[in-house]
Amino acid sequence: MANHTEPLSPVNSQYTLGYGMRLDKGTAPELAHPQVSVTLPDGSEGHMTLHVINGTPDEIKARLLESVDAFFDINADL
Repeated sequence: MANHTEPLSPVNSQYTLGYGMRLDKGTAPELAHPQVSVTLPDGSEGHMTLHVINGTPDEIKARLLESVDAFFDINADL
């Protein structure tokens, strides 16, 4: 049997993305960004900012995808 080895790849840090979604009828102020407390997987406490997007479901989806792209652009050095 031939000795098969996989090429070595650089080791990447592992992360956890925490998020939640809720779609409500009506509108909420988009400029309000409340903070909620969260217990992180290691047991420590953290805070998460809640963002609000108003519009039709298609508009919300498009803006959400833009927001996710921007989040990863901002954190590109991770």
